[in-house]
Amino acid sequence: MLKRILFFFAFALMAGQFVSAQITTSTITGSIKSTTDEALVGATVVATHVPTGTKYTAVSRNGGAIRMENLRSGGPYTIEVSYVGYDKETYTDVYLQLAESFILNPVLKKTEKVMETVVLTTSGRSLLLNKNRTGAVTNIGLRMINQMPTVSRSLNDLTRATPQSNGASIGGGNFRQNNFTIDGSDFNNSFGIGGNLPAGGAPISLDAVQEISVNITPFDVRQSGFIGSAINAVTRSGTNEFSGSVYKYFRNEKYRGDEVDGVKFVRPVEEFNQWGFRFGGPIIKNKLFFFINYETESRPKPIQTRFAATAGAPYGSSPNVARPTADSLNFISNYLLSNYGYVTGPYDNYTPNEERKKYMARLDWNISNKHQLVLRYSQVEGGEPFPVSGSVGGTGITEAFADNRNQVHALWFKNSNYFQGANFYSFAAELNSNWGKVSNVLRGTYTYQNDSRTTESQVFPFVDIMSTGSTTRSLPYTSFGHEPFSFGNLRKVKVYSVVDNFSWTKNKHSWTVGGQFEQSETINGFQRFATSYYRFRTWNDFATGQLPSDFAITYSLSKNFAPAFSSFKFRQLSFYGQDEIAVSRNFRLTFGLRLDLPSYPDVPQIVTHPLVAAKTFAEWRNREYREPA
Repeated sequence: MLKRILFFFAFALMAGQFVSAQITTSTITGSIKSTTDEALVGATVVATHVPTGTKYTAVSRNGGAIRMENLRSGGPYTIEVSYVGYDKETYTDVYLQLAESFILNPVLKKTEKVMETVVLTTSGRSLLLNKNRTGAVTNIGLRMINQMPTVSRSLNDLTRATPQSNGASIGGGNFRQNNFTIDGSDFNNSFGIGGNLPAGGAPISLDAVQEISVNITPFDVRQSGFIGSAINAVTRSGTNEFSGSVYKYFRNEKYRGDEVDGVKFVRPVEEFNQWGFRFGGPIIKNKLFFFINYETESRPKPIQTRFAATAGAPYGSSPNVARPTADSLNFISNYLLSNYGYVTGPYDNYTPNEERKKYMARLDWNISNKHQLVLRYSQVEGGEPFPVSGSVGGTGITEAFADNRNQVHALWFKNSNYFQGANFYSFAAELNSNWGKVSNVLRGTYTYQNDSRTTESQVFPFVDIMSTGSTTRSLPYTSFGHEPFSFGNLRKVKVYSVVDNFSWTKNKHSWTVGGQFEQSETINGFQRFATSYYRFRTWNDFATGQLPSDFAITYSLSKNFAPAFSSFKFRQLSFYGQDEIAVSRNFRLTFGLRLDLPSYPDVPQIVTHPLVAAKTFAEWRNREYREPA
């Protein structure tokens, strides 16, 4: 029985890594007493978010305890504490940190004269030293975001402020073991290829981010789904004042050094351009606010730095002059166009661009003093060009390359390159409700990661033309056709999430119960040599219709050989509850329980090729073995 219990809890802990940690607000907690150490029951606390005029109200309960949930993070706030017969106390310039509790322990003094109001004002900045942390956490506010130096202008540049970070790795875990959310929605690289963030590591503009919280060991059942850290961020919102900015960032190779230990070297050409704007303000003052952000960036990516040999610049005259001649490549290009209608594109002197465009819009609606609604949409569209893969791939034929097709002895044509898309779309809606001792957060999110791969080539076999070398190990000379790993190459992940957290207070207890449903839908396509692959020892072999020295094709069992895509769904249902007990002003005890139930619905049956299914054991065919040169 004990083994079963231990297994159940181990499984629950492992399953938790699939669930998003989603906290987007802040909390004020504490107790109110008099100068004689009397607990004041029924005292009124009003916290006003100065930029938007949003008010939050609470009344102290038994023991003078107060707790205000679901407050906007950031500030400044003005907090007023009042009680009949006592001087009102006001705290100004108070800033609340994301996903953290702010401890407020006012001590009120009796009013000496009836009908006379005495206000004691205290700066909130000193109070920031008196806050409650639930585990190791680093908070990065707007001021720090604006002041921290960043080269790539990505979120990863900011999380390095965490002492436990080492690059994108935090808390000793792999960077894929972090869980990144913005406004409660999943901002992870859900497919897993590449860095820790989607959209090429830049899923949102830094100018759209209000605050970031990096939690290493949070003691909060609402936070789950990570081994390294839970990184929660919230976006900017509009205020009662119209404000905005226009910005541009530029960088080229001249910003880098060109000498190391007295040795000079040539700096590769680089040019990075990024510009954007943000603007926000009130639609209805104290009621409805908007915020928008747009950003675009581009940089040339010289994926072909070599040139074809000519009479004036023969092969070997410069490290950038390749072995193929301009005359032979022009002849090949014209031959393919006239005989097959295939357009190769140029073979040198071209530089494609890496580009990215980001959009974000947010609405904040103070429906009443009890309800606030937040709607946010963001998207990134762009990608990066890459040269044709140098990989030969396993074709089953023994003839070997002496070197890959990307080296100086070969030049390939432009239309055989590919463009790796990096698109990301996200929507979040959140309703925060407060009824005094009772509060609720209801949130729904959707994210869509689309990393499709495209090429400028027509559908055409990929062909390697070899030249020189020995009879067993030849060198590539040129390549043309559809990039061998790009046809039907697809990576798509959709993530849906609904979460509800219900909180209430009674005496010294602050209870939270909640549930979360999450579903991800993954589609993947990878079909190497889908347009077929051929290798010829010489151009003459190709032009005269000789047999290739190597060939391969991958085809699907779908109708008309349409690309086949594998897909699956993952669902997880979570339930949790916790109780925070204010034992005293200086001692709080929190305990909770969380249950995560993962499942894989509708797992499709694997379709097996009939020729493969008919075989019952490994069958070897006779091959001619040739010693490598």
